[in-house]
Amino acid sequence: MDTLIAALASGALMAKVFISVWCVSAFFLLKDPPPAVAALTTRFPPGSMVMGVVVAAYPIWGVVALALAFLFLALQNALPGAGLGSPNAAYSVGVSLASALIAAPLAIAFRLVWRGIAATALASIGIFGWLLPFLAS
Repeated sequence: MDTLIAALASGALMAKVFISVWCVSAFFLLKDPPPAVAALTTRFPPGSMVMGVVVAAYPIWGVVALALAFLFLALQNALPGAGLGSPNAAYSVGVSLASALIAAPLAIAFRLVWRGIAATALASIGIFGWLLPFLAS
């Protein structure tokens, strides 16, 4: 039960960070939009996009956090061992690598908002890689 609560709390925190960073990044992206983004904004107004992200972020990050919490429990049993300031070093290294591997191509593809992507990746590493294991332990 503690793991479930830790996962949902971590997912809610990550959703808050994601929404904040996404809104600021969207502002900079919409200030001088590339042609693809300009075409998208004619179909979906920016207010609708922001509201859609806000509505979808909490359940999506909650599901991601639950999956990562179960992965943490599995690795706690399979590869126990604290390290790097975490209750399970293998889990924290895996989350860090996965976040970096997901963020790198996105930052290259969306150069205008690479800072937001990097901030979101760093937040996910901190929240899911270190905070979640401490709350679940």
